[in-house]
Amino acid sequence: MALMQRFVDKIKQIYLVYELRTAISMLEPWEKRLFNSVLLLFIGMSCYTTYLFLPSYTRSAITYFTS
Repeated sequence: MALMQRFVDKIKQIYLVYELRTAISMLEPWEKRLFNSVLLLFIGMSCYTTYLFLPSYTRSAITYFTS
């Protein structure tokens, strides 16, 4: 149980550092949720686009440079 508590404490500490570095600690709760939602949406779309298009770009770059 102590291991799980340390894990939760570490996650809370990381989130606190994230809040302080991005200065969202001074926002209201609804603004924090909106900011975090937009950020997660942007990261999700970036990951999806990378997953979708990077293999074909890599394959065409390899073909271009090896020919």
